[in-house]
Amino acid sequence: MKKASSYFPDLGFGLGLRIPHYPHIFEHWPKVDWFEIISENFMDTEGRPIRNLAKIRERYPIVLHGIAMSIGTVDPINSEYLKKLKRLMDWVKPAWVSDHLCWTGIAHKNSHDLLPVPYTEEALKHIVGRIKHVQDFLERPIALENPSTYLEFKTSHIPEAEFIARMAEESGCHLLLDVNNVYVSCYNHRLDPKAYIDALPLHKVAQIHLSGHTNNGTHIVDTHDDHVVDGVWSLYKYVIHQSGRTINTMVEWDDHIPEFAVLDAELTKAKVAARDAKNYAPLPDLARDQTRYVANIRTSLKDAETRMQDAILMGKALDSKPDEWIRAKAEFAPADQLAVYVNAYRYRLYEVTMGDFPVLKYYLGDEAFDRLIDDFVNHAQSEHFNISRYPVKLPQFLSKHQTGDAFAVEIAELENTISQLHDAEETVALEPKHLEGLTPEALMESVLKPRKALKLLAPDYPINAYYRAVKEEQSPKKPRKKKSYLIIFRHEDSVWRMDLEKNEYYALERLFSGKPIGVVLESLPAELGVAEEELSTELMQWFGRWIRNGILAADEVAAAPKIKNAV
Repeated sequence: MKKASSYFPDLGFGLGLRIPHYPHIFEHWPKVDWFEIISENFMDTEGRPIRNLAKIRERYPIVLHGIAMSIGTVDPINSEYLKKLKRLMDWVKPAWVSDHLCWTGIAHKNSHDLLPVPYTEEALKHIVGRIKHVQDFLERPIALENPSTYLEFKTSHIPEAEFIARMAEESGCHLLLDVNNVYVSCYNHRLDPKAYIDALPLHKVAQIHLSGHTNNGTHIVDTHDDHVVDGVWSLYKYVIHQSGRTINTMVEWDDHIPEFAVLDAELTKAKVAARDAKNYAPLPDLARDQTRYVANIRTSLKDAETRMQDAILMGKALDSKPDEWIRAKAEFAPADQLAVYVNAYRYRLYEVTMGDFPVLKYYLGDEAFDRLIDDFVNHAQSEHFNISRYPVKLPQFLSKHQTGDAFAVEIAELENTISQLHDAEETVALEPKHLEGLTPEALMESVLKPRKALKLLAPDYPINAYYRAVKEEQSPKKPRKKKSYLIIFRHEDSVWRMDLEKNEYYALERLFSGKPIGVVLESLPAELGVAEEELSTELMQWFGRWIRNGILAADEVAAAPKIKNAV
């Protein structure tokens, strides 16, 4: 492994890459030193995000920032996650890679939140070992971000900043210092932010985050939806002054995202603040109790995480007795601290599911749809690190829910298919040029395969016609039961729906079975109850339509033997 410092170059001032800003970036190519991307948004998709990133990485350095490595969980390290991250790294060639000091879930569940770890010797040893494993697998050091937290475990007996400092020194990792998180956590836990920063090994800081937050009086939530506050600017200046260097700095803005010019202006403020670092005073005074807390209970890391996750997943259905394991704060009771995480979990899953099923919402009506999603979130637990995979479970849940009926379930399956195909792997479509010089014998021995971003559906209702009518704001009624057939496929960044004839559907289904074309065609007339001549004519028409719409994959047919010396 190379020296750690070689993996964290001095890039300057960057921004978080966010979808609303793509049009501005592609039109103006603004003068930004680098962009940071959320790793999970690109490591589990072959759709539009990858094509957009390909354009941007040609002009800007890219930094990877993850939210789902879950370095603090007691679960085994997710090898699938690391492999996908490594593939993304090999393609992007990022300036550096970072994630968070947190855990996202245990027992194969995922909260899609950056949950706090207990600051104990057991947790420190566990996390240091996992960091070393990750760094060995990725073949480079990583940077970990200090958390924004809303509760403290009573079992914690190491101050947070000291825990982070020891973690960095013992594991060899670097730090991503989120200055806003320092402010948020110190406010929530009544700590001194200057003392927090002074306890950190600033020479290990590879990057700084700046962002806004929401102050709820008793506590602050790290919402990334507003301008950086004055107290955070003062702390940023103090960090730059104390470190004696201008550290790579980035502005985050993830909700209520304004136009690009607003973020660019915020980044200009950071540049000015860095140059004026010596004038950092006054620093925010957030400490209310300088008495060092001494843990009065001992709980294993697994038990602590299990108790917190059960409380989050079960919500009001479980009394986790928060007073027993969460440290009380003035005007911020343990139950209220826990509620921040309980509510955030449901809000995230609710939002991601709502957005995928607009036609189902129209059919059920607002009240019934809201009741369905509430029940779904409270009973269906997320397991995948990519939150966009969570709504996949809704059709099956709906099939057993009082809100739904057979038509509603089929609408949900259609919308879910459309949503998931946006991320499916892209494959080359079969074109006439791939068939040039192909012998008839070779064609019959070939196998027709669908493009990977494709699915055949045979619903009991004409759901495609209903879907189209809702999208065109025609206010359709529930149709009568009538078997229909359609194919859904993605071409580049658009998902298409195409109605099929019954025999055309079954012909495709057989041809996609993996058997050679000749074998399928030999038995197809009898299976469909159609004369060979009639089917031959229809197949020619269908095949032309399949080619025009790009639903067939080129790989197998293109690899078949061709006539020698064919042009």
